[in-house]
Amino acid sequence: MDLLKAAISSEVRKRKSLMERAAKSDDNTEDSGSSGKRRRKYVRVADLEKAAQAEKAASADKGKSKTTAESSLSSAKHKSDALSETQSNDQSVDADDAGQTANAMADDEVVKRLRARGEPIRLFGEGSAERRKRLRQLELSEEKTDGQQNEFRRVMAQVEAGAMLDDLRRQANMSLDSDDHWRAKYQRTLDYDVSDISPELLRTDIDRLHTLLYVYFKRLVYEWREWLDARPEDERHSAEGKMAAATQRQAAEYLRPLFRSLKARKLPADVLARVTEIARFMIDREYMRANDSYLQLSIGNAPWPLGVTQVGIHARAARENINANKVAHVLNDETQRKWIQSVKRLIRFAQTKYPPDDLAKMAG
Repeated sequence: MDLLKAAISSEVRKRKSLMERAAKSDDNTEDSGSSGKRRRKYVRVADLEKAAQAEKAASADKGKSKTTAESSLSSAKHKSDALSETQSNDQSVDADDAGQTANAMADDEVVKRLRARGEPIRLFGEGSAERRKRLRQLELSEEKTDGQQNEFRRVMAQVEAGAMLDDLRRQANMSLDSDDHWRAKYQRTLDYDVSDISPELLRTDIDRLHTLLYVYFKRLVYEWREWLDARPEDERHSAEGKMAAATQRQAAEYLRPLFRSLKARKLPADVLARVTEIARFMIDREYMRANDSYLQLSIGNAPWPLGVTQVGIHARAARENINANKVAHVLNDETQRKWIQSVKRLIRFAQTKYPPDDLAKMAG
């Protein structure tokens, strides 16, 4: 009922407004010359229809202009959206390229860490994300179970286990195949004359120098092991004897990167020169001078801890060679530090087995 009343009242108001509008727009009066005469009080049907058509046309024009404005606004919006989408696509492509580069570097690091742990670098059907997740789980499990390992303690455990196994084999009169293997290698090193090692070979025959250095240090490692095996049984089983065997075994393990570099002839020139000096002085039993060359190789004589002697941003072409003896190679990386330290242990063993004629030539 209320809806019906509202519809009737709205229709009445609409007709009333149309009548008023038609009355205002009609300029026909009863007498055009006389201003005192009154206007008409009625409205014709034609005037009502004319006013309705005018209102309809006005509303149509208004709707058309609104539609045009909306269409232009929407087209502009579509253009801006397309432009922003293109820019975002370009940025995403650049980000994807950068992400792929970062992932490639991360994959190399993952492979390196997995190989260091003796794990397969990729399982069947495994992606890069799964491989990184597997590495993370391995690292977390190591932190929970093992923590930071004492390498010397690990070598000590291996020495003790190996000594027990060797004792059992001796008691059972079994031959030690491992001894025969390394002794055969030791005999092959005796075929070379290492007395020709000298700094002059750096200029004349650097390939032969690499070979002689490899043979000389390998021979010292084997002689050290043979010297330890020749000790009495009670001395070998003592705490001091086990520690000496572990030191030899650890030094042999740490020297492997040096042997690989010498075999591949990829040892840097400045490092090769210092190693040649050390070997020459050890052959001459000048262990004090060999220790001085070892110090030059390990920490250098630079006032800065890292061998920082470069000044300015534009260096001379030969400045690297000028400051080569001031570089602390022992601080380059952990692998190089270990084999340099093992060279020092070889110096100590050499002066024990081959003592000099003068005690002043011995290193501290």
